Amino acid sequence: MKKILLISLIILSLLKTDFGYSQNDTIKGKVVSSISFKKPNGNIYILEKGTTNGTIADSLGFFTLITKKDRINYILEISVGNYDKLEYDYKSEWTKRKKPKSIVVSGKCKINKKKAKQDWKNGEAKLYLFGGIAPIENSKKDEKFERKFKVKYLDFGCDAEIYECISEYNEYIFKILDIKFGQKMRKLIRKDIVGFKDYENNQSPCVN
Repeated sequence: MKKILLISLIILSLLKTDFGYSQNDTIKGKVVSSISFKKPNGNIYILEKGTTNGTIADSLGFFTLITKKDRINYILEISVGNYDKLEYDYKSEWTKRKKPKSIVVSGKCKINKKKAKQDWKNGEAKLYLFGGIAPIENSKKDEKFERKFKVKYLDFGCDAEIYECISEYNEYIFKILDIKFGQKMRKLIRKDIVGFKDYENNQSPCVN
């Protein structure tokens, strides 16, 4: 009888452990940029601190992460592009939310719309692009564009700068050139300039 009772207790203990594991929290969140208030550019990596448990957000910044153990709260390590790495305190009660919790990653812009306004006023306007390890050299067509529209193409190479900051700077210059030159500028500009495709598809030529 004692043996049967002992076996029963062991089985119940195992079932309880199994059941507890199945109740692990499911964290749902959406990562947004402090600069654009949209998904930051680049892959977003989310890691449950102190574990190898992680995931990557989708194309809209949403992610789902099943935790390893139940806790009162979870520390998430979030990294994306050149944004500051974030340690985010995610409370387990938020797993009951209908909508994913919004999580903001912060970045500081050395180059932005304010800088673009200053550069244009001072005759030092630029259009930035990311060339990677090998700098992208200007063609004769590019040099003609620079002289005609009084701007300089500048390749960031591998220097750390946030995409959204560069895009904000470039967008202001696009608008100025659009108002002054219209379709002439659009036909001649390099199509790999940061943010130009988005500007062409979504923006109206209004400066503010």
